[in-house]
Amino acid sequence: MVRIAVIDDVDADAHDISRLAEKASVSVYEGVPVEADKIIERAREAEVVICSWTKMSREVLTQLPRLRLLSVWATGVDNVDLAAASELGVTVCHVPSYATGAVAELTLGLMLSVMRKIPAADRDVRLTGSINWQAFQGTEISGKKLGIVGTGMIGQRVARVGHSLGMSLLGHDLQPSDALVCDLGMTYVPLRRVFAESDIISLHLPLTRDTERMVDATLLDLMQKTSIIINTARAHLLQQDDLFDSLYKRRIAGAGLDDVDLECESGRRLLKLENVVFTPHIGFNTTEAARKKTAICVENVLRFLEGTPINVVDYRPSPACGR
Repeated sequence: MVRIAVIDDVDADAHDISRLAEKASVSVYEGVPVEADKIIERAREAEVVICSWTKMSREVLTQLPRLRLLSVWATGVDNVDLAAASELGVTVCHVPSYATGAVAELTLGLMLSVMRKIPAADRDVRLTGSINWQAFQGTEISGKKLGIVGTGMIGQRVARVGHSLGMSLLGHDLQPSDALVCDLGMTYVPLRRVFAESDIISLHLPLTRDTERMVDATLLDLMQKTSIIINTARAHLLQQDDLFDSLYKRRIAGAGLDDVDLECESGRRLLKLENVVFTPHIGFNTTEAARKKTAICVENVLRFLEGTPINVVDYRPSPACGR
């Protein structure tokens, strides 16, 4: 019988496991293994591995000779060495587009939180027991220019939300959306113009070798002092040292970050800034999105076992958004 190993904290309930158990023997583990030998121990006997956060490196993959499918409980697969998987004949599947609405809604929440200073105002009321409204004058979204970098499914949803709230739209993508241009009047421009002209910049790109740390001082220095940047994608799209410098020196007004690299000094320094609002990578994390995510992840496994794989990831690097 085929063996399936769920090797970390995938949110799968009894119904999900029973669907898999009809086709295979299933082992479920808790916690995210960090050491290579621990990952290998959990996955060694499996033809199919389901994982979320575990780093599936070349070192690990080469020690799993039985492995045929890696089903990632996520959209992003930057934790998987795709080149190694391809060389070893391991199919990699992911879960695209399950959290489009969830991430778009958090993006809006971060915009409002930064521009209206909601977290700071909340803390002030709790700490002082007073209504000190004078200290928290904000700015409105309506009438502002929203620049969206990456107009895939999530970027398109954010554009529609922004348009409905009275924002004008700039976009940057190697594959412009005719629907956004026709329906919402989005103007596609070079990346530098997005940063120079937008009041709010929102990042919606996958993390690849080409997009890693693409937002650096060169782009941040183009922003207006009143502008803010929102990142509900991966932390490493940003050159974090440069972002801290821009925020600390008030060269830009603020940021809303759903992911931050706290292992480096700039991440810890960012936590001390009042003009930044953080969330702990929760863009995807709604009840509705989680249910859909697991259902698709399980379906990826079942379809693979039936010989009709879906949502297969191409190991080739995604093209960069050119500057």
